[in-house]
Amino acid sequence: MKAKFLHLADVHLDTPFQMRTKDMRMFLRQAIREAFQKAIDLAISEKVHAVLIAGDLFDNQTLSFATEKFMVEQMKRLYEAKIPVFYAPGNHDPAGVMYRRSLIEWPGNVKVFSFKKPETCPIYDEEGQLVAWITGAGHESPHERDNIIKDFPRALDTAVPHIGLVHVWVTGARGEGQHDRYAPCTLEDMMDKGYTYWALGHIHSRVHLAEKPLVIYSGNLVGRHHGEEGPKGACLVEIDGPGEVKAKFYPVAPVRWATFKVDNLSQATTLSQLQQHVYKALVEQLESQDQFGEARNIIARVVLEGPCPLYSQLCFQRAQAYHQEENIQILEEYLYEALGFRYVEVLPDGLTRPVVPQSYRGQPHVLGVALDIIEKARMDPQILLKLKPDILAGCPTGDIDGIIAYLNELLEGLDYEVATRMMEEMA
Repeated sequence: MKAKFLHLADVHLDTPFQMRTKDMRMFLRQAIREAFQKAIDLAISEKVHAVLIAGDLFDNQTLSFATEKFMVEQMKRLYEAKIPVFYAPGNHDPAGVMYRRSLIEWPGNVKVFSFKKPETCPIYDEEGQLVAWITGAGHESPHERDNIIKDFPRALDTAVPHIGLVHVWVTGARGEGQHDRYAPCTLEDMMDKGYTYWALGHIHSRVHLAEKPLVIYSGNLVGRHHGEEGPKGACLVEIDGPGEVKAKFYPVAPVRWATFKVDNLSQATTLSQLQQHVYKALVEQLESQDQFGEARNIIARVVLEGPCPLYSQLCFQRAQAYHQEENIQILEEYLYEALGFRYVEVLPDGLTRPVVPQSYRGQPHVLGVALDIIEKARMDPQILLKLKPDILAGCPTGDIDGIIAYLNELLEGLDYEVATRMMEEMA
């Protein structure tokens, strides 16, 4: 008995994005619509037996009439393809009568689990054969505190696959700390029911919590900020009997968020050198991720790190704040045009002032004395041994030459590190 269905969650249609420009906010709003439509396309082309939506299909307080119309139209496409939809509302689209979801007129193929008390429904194929049972429950308010899963019934029939559909916060799941603790439960609560598959929503990362039964957060359909980076989409699940289940991830998001870190800027003394170095570093990272040809679909954050001669031109100083903001904007525009990113933001917060330790040696201040001590220790093994603490992790014992060699390794770069830290404290 084979069952096939599409599991998606956390679509968040009409998310109120906080971006610099209105154009980007509108683009991201449309990107979620496009991703949802692609998910419906996938369900129809794969001829699934059902589409499962594990909550937060839309944001209750910001849903527009236009998006409501679009959402219902997509459900009607599934209706025409004779594909049922099982929808378990979450904390952003609760099922209570005072919330927006209750006013939406869904086509007849949509089953909404409107209460936190679980309901069980059959799933049939085109010939009317039973292929699976599904039990679901929804949030009745935006702040559901009860363990919804504890009231789910045990599997009805071991010969027929049983699916659980719910929007919950599972203790110990990767990413749980980034989400509110609504409808809390444990993995053990699910393992005890005898189900074949659990389709979960709420955590925006794609997470496999268990294999038998297969318990999956499909993640959100489109990343909404840099805390939700990487490919996003839905899971196509196939069940060949109660014990044989596999899930394949399909990316449907037309855009993804990505952070790139760029360092080794100590030789960048001009704008042109800075642009060339950052460009080269980004190309290398894109190629290593096999994403160079996909830059147009990336919302990029570029984090600049380490010592840079252009520190004062790029990093915030109150007296020159306007010029620094303008300089960052020039670099962003260059990267936007050179690489074709959908959007690019440059953060110089990781930069430090360039420091040349040699210029401070022999000077009558604390930094000069500290650098002189480091240099003397490097030249005189006896001084180096006197400075060594009694207990030093990783240090060999017995062999004096080995100890000195180890201590000299620790001195590598120490003069620069000391100078940089002391200069930052004095700034």
